Amino acid sequence: MLCPVSSPSSLSTLAAALAEAASGEQVQSALDAAFPDGLSLPDAPAGQREALEVAAALVGAALARIEAQQEAREVRLQLEPLRENAARLQERFDALFNAAPVGIAAGRRNGTLVRANDAYLHLLGFTREEFQAGAVNWVVLTPPEFAEVDRDALRRAIGEGRAVRYEKEMRHRSGERIAQEVTLLPHWEGSEAVGVAYVRDLRPERAAALGHALELRARGEELERLNAELTARSEALERFAELSRDLALERDPLVLVGRAQEIAVSLMPGSVCTYYEPQGRLWSLRSHRGEFRRPELLARLRLGLPRGETLNVDRPFETLTPYYQDAFDPATVQSAGSSISVIRTSASFPVRTGAQPRGVLVVGRHDQRAWTTAEQTLLETVVFNLQLALERAEQSGELQRRTLALERSNAELERFAFVAGHDLQEPLRSVTSFAQLLVKRFGAHQDDPRAEQYLKHIQGGTQRMQELIQELLNYARVTAETRPATRQDTNAVTAAAVQDLRASLNAAGAAVTVFDLPPVVADSTQLRQLMQNLIGNAVKYRHADRAPVVTVTGEQRGPWVQIDVHDNGLGIAPEYHERIFTVFQRLHARDQYGGTGVGLTIARRIVERHGGQLWVSSDGVSGSTFHLTLPAAP
Repeated sequence: MLCPVSSPSSLSTLAAALAEAASGEQVQSALDAAFPDGLSLPDAPAGQREALEVAAALVGAALARIEAQQEAREVRLQLEPLRENAARLQERFDALFNAAPVGIAAGRRNGTLVRANDAYLHLLGFTREEFQAGAVNWVVLTPPEFAEVDRDALRRAIGEGRAVRYEKEMRHRSGERIAQEVTLLPHWEGSEAVGVAYVRDLRPERAAALGHALELRARGEELERLNAELTARSEALERFAELSRDLALERDPLVLVGRAQEIAVSLMPGSVCTYYEPQGRLWSLRSHRGEFRRPELLARLRLGLPRGETLNVDRPFETLTPYYQDAFDPATVQSAGSSISVIRTSASFPVRTGAQPRGVLVVGRHDQRAWTTAEQTLLETVVFNLQLALERAEQSGELQRRTLALERSNAELERFAFVAGHDLQEPLRSVTSFAQLLVKRFGAHQDDPRAEQYLKHIQGGTQRMQELIQELLNYARVTAETRPATRQDTNAVTAAAVQDLRASLNAAGAAVTVFDLPPVVADSTQLRQLMQNLIGNAVKYRHADRAPVVTVTGEQRGPWVQIDVHDNGLGIAPEYHERIFTVFQRLHARDQYGGTGVGLTIARRIVERHGGQLWVSSDGVSGSTFHLTLPAAP
C-alpha cells in the first residue's frame, strides 16, 4: 500500500484542521503533500497519487458534513421563535377551548376521547383528572337506544365530509339522562378519522318548553272553564229570554219565581228548588219545583222553618251573598226532620228587589258532589235575571198604577176645565155687559175720574178672563174633541195658518218663509192651530231692534217628519227651555207681551197626542228654534 509522506509541518497543519473541523468549525488550510522520494503530488507516481486522492475525498466528505451541521444549527436557531409562538398559540387555544360555553370533545369510534373541554366534562359530571385517567368514554355513557344514532351520524360526517346535527341523550355520572343537541364534524389525525362534537345541553330549553306547554295547558283549562261558564250563562239567558217573552205582561212575583225555579231544575236534572220569604218568626215556603223523593219533606217545609235556626236560609238573607254546601248538613235544618237527609248538596241565594232582600231561593241535589264553577255561574245568572224580572214587574206595576192615576187625574182636569169654562163664561158675560152699560150711561157724566178708571179695570179684567177661559177650553178640546188623523198636506196647512196671522204679521213687518214640508198624518184642525201658535209666538216675542224673520223647514227622518220653526227674536235662556211649556207660564210681564201663557202648552199637547215630541233650542240671545216631530205620511 502506498502512503504519502508529508513534511512535518504539513502533518501538524492537517491534524489541527481536522481537530477544528471535528468541533464544527469551518477550516481552510494549505497542505504540502510530499512522497519519500521527494516528489510532489503532480510528480508522484500513479499509486501515490491515488492514495492522495482518497485522502482528499475523505477530507471533502468531512468538510461537507461539517457544513451540513452548520446549516442545521442555523435552522434550529430560526425555528426556536416559531416553536415558542406555536406554544403560545397552543396555550391560547387550550384556554379558549376550555372556556367555550358549549361542550366540545374529539373522540374515536371506540369511545376514547382525544380531547374534551371543561364544559363537556361538567355536563357529564366528570373532572379533568378523571378524563386524563381515561374514565370518560362517550360510547359507554350513551344509552343503547342512541348507539346506532351516533354511529350513523359519524358515518355520514366522515363519508360526506360535512357537519351532521342530531339529538341524543347521554348519562350523567349520577345516572341522570341528559338531552343534548350534537353537531358532529369529521377530523383526521394522520390516517385515522375522529369525530369532533359540539354539544349543547337541551335541558333548559326543554324545561322552558315544558313550562310553556304547562302554561298553555293551564290556559286551555282556564279557557275551558270560562267557556263552560259562558255556556251556562248563555243557557240561562236563553231560558230567561223565553221567560221574558212568556211573562212580558206578568206582574205576579210568585209566577216569576216559579218560572225561574223551572229553569234551574231543567238545567240541573234531579234537583229540587224552593223559595222562602220571611213571615214573622218563620221562613214561609212560597213556591217550589222539582220532585221531592220524600213527600213528608215537602209537608214539613210547608209548615215553615224557624228563622235564626235554618242556616242555609238565614245566612244568604243576612249576608246578601250565595251560600254553597258541597256536603249538606241536615243538622242545620233540624226542624225539617230526618227526611231532609235525602238532600246531599245545597246552594242558597238571596233574592232582592233593589237593595232590599225579598226572599231566599234554595237548590238542593240528591247526590253529593261539589258545585262546579260553571254550575255556580249558571245558578247565579238564574237568580240575577229573576231579580231583574221582579224589579221590572214591580216597576211595571207601579208605572201602571201611576199611569192610571194620571189618566184619571187628567180626565177629571179636562172635564173640570171644559165644564168650568162654559159655566164661567155665563156670569162673565153678564159682568161684561153691565160694565159696558155703566160706561155708556154714566161714563160721560161722571165727576169722579176714578169711577171711569174702575169701569175700565172691570172691562180689562173681564176681557182677560174671557181670553183665559177660551184658552182653557182650547186646551181641553185638544183631547176631548178627537178626530181621526189623516194624511195632511203640511205646506197647505201651514200656508193657511200664515194667512190667519196675516194682520199681525203685516203690523210687525214680519217675513215668513216656508220651505217644502213633507206630508204628515195628523188632525188638520189641530195641525193648523199648532203652526199658528208657533209662528205667532215667533212674531210676538220679536227683538225691538230688528224686523222679525221666521223660517219653517222640514225633512223626513224614517217614520217621522221633523219640522223646525226658526226666528230671530229674543231667544230663550236654556234654564227656561222646559218651563215655557208649563201651563200659565210667562217669561215676560203682561204689559210687555200679551197672552195667557197657555199657547205652548197647547202646542206640546197637540204634538204629544200625535205621538211626537216638541222641544226648543236657543242660546238666549240669537233667536229660537222650535222642533217638532209628527208621523210621516205613507
